[in-house]
Formats: sequence, C-alpha cells, structure tokens
Amino acid sequence: MNYDAFAGAALPVSLLALMGVALWCRPAVRHARVIREGGTVFLSETIMHRAYSWIDGLSAIGARQGISADAISWLSLAFGLASGLMSARGWLGGSAWALALSGLCDGLDGAIARRSGTATAAGAVLDSALDRYVEFFFCAGLLVLFAGQTYAQLLVLVTLFGGFMVTYSTAKAEALGIKPPRGWMKRPERLVWLTGGAALAAAGQLLCWPLSYTLLGTLGVVAIFANLSAILRLRALVAATTSKT
Repeated sequence: MNYDAFAGAALPVSLLALMGVALWCRPAVRHARVIREGGTVFLSETIMHRAYSWIDGLSAIGARQGISADAISWLSLAFGLASGLMSARGWLGGSAWALALSGLCDGLDGAIARRSGTATAAGAVLDSALDRYVEFFFCAGLLVLFAGQTYAQLLVLVTLFGGFMVTYSTAKAEALGIKPPRGWMKRPERLVWLTGGAALAAAGQLLCWPLSYTLLGTLGVVAIFANLSAILRLRALVAATTSKT
C-alpha cells in the first residue's frame, strides 16, 4: 500500500475540511496585514484572512503556555529539513505535510511574539533567515529527487531563485524606505503552491499518474510568476529611487 500517496491525498482534504468548519462556525475577521499586502489570483485574501484567524487562535494558546517565538522558529526549520529529506526520497506526501507544518510555525512564531510582547528585531531577522533555509531544504530535496534530469533540476533552481528574488526586492524596498509594490508569489503563496504541488503529486500516484507531471507543472507556475514578479518589483523600486533624486 502506498501510504505516502494517501498522505498526499489527506492533506488537501483536511485543509478543505478545516476551511469548511471555519466558514460555518466563525464569522470572517479581517486582518490588517492581509489588507495591507493584499491577495492575488494565486492566494486569495479570503483564505489568508481565515489562515490568520487560525494562527491567532493558536498563538493565544502558545502564549498562555509560555512557548517562545524563537522555539517555534526553530521548529519551523526542523519541519523544513524533514520536508527536504522526504522529498529527496520521493515521499512527497510526507514532505507536503512537513512543509505545511513548517509554514504554520512560520506564521505562528511572529503571532506569539506580538501577543506575548517579546517581538524583537533579532527575532524578525532569525525568522526571515530560517524561511530561506526552509525553501532551500525543500528545493535541495527535489534536486536529489530529479538526479540525472537536467531540465527538471534547472526548473527547481529557477523556482528557488525566483522566490529569493521576490524576498530580496521586498527587503531592499524596506531598507530604502519605499513601499514595495504588490506582486505575485510572496512567501505565503509560494508555500501554498509548493505544498499543494507536492501533495497532489503524491496523491496522483493513486491514479497511476506520474508524480513528476504535477510537481513540475507546479514548479513551472511558481518559477515563472516569482521571477516575473521580482523583475516588476525591482523595476518599480528603480523608478521610485530615481524619482527621489
């Protein structure tokens, strides 16, 4: 029995069930960060508002239990490493679950820090740095998985580079005191698409669908729109800095 394929199928089913329960039981709560950053066709504001509501609820529990934000950040890294190791072995269902849990921890650490009054610049730097390692671990695992497949490995590298450049453009804008323009494939969107792609690739094996088809298709979407977003954002930053001089 292919347990990893069932794990991949279980992830989207579980998330849809949670979304349904949230829509049925709780009124919509709008979060300032989501409104500020906005949604895109790749991840809607509605889903982001719901996700932040779940994170707020979990952060309240974590703060009451005295869990530190840094501990959650390191836990996110551990899940990211596990995701990379499992993707290297071709266990994409398990990898998707680990990546999803890493993303949950990524949102939870900042929420706990703000709720407990322990938010610091050092914590923010640690969180941002560990996020890059999580993406690297997952993509490094895919490089191993696609050993001997040059074009697939190149696509993985382009995907990783696009994600880093989107993050770089945001950091550069903040350093220059410029509001970064909205764009596609920010960190939450990349995480959702990579997690979903891995889960569906694993689940597709139940239908004898080669896992590489779904996975490479997802990587292609992220690679194209992340790099295009980075280029547009950097062009906007250049224009903004030029107008200031």
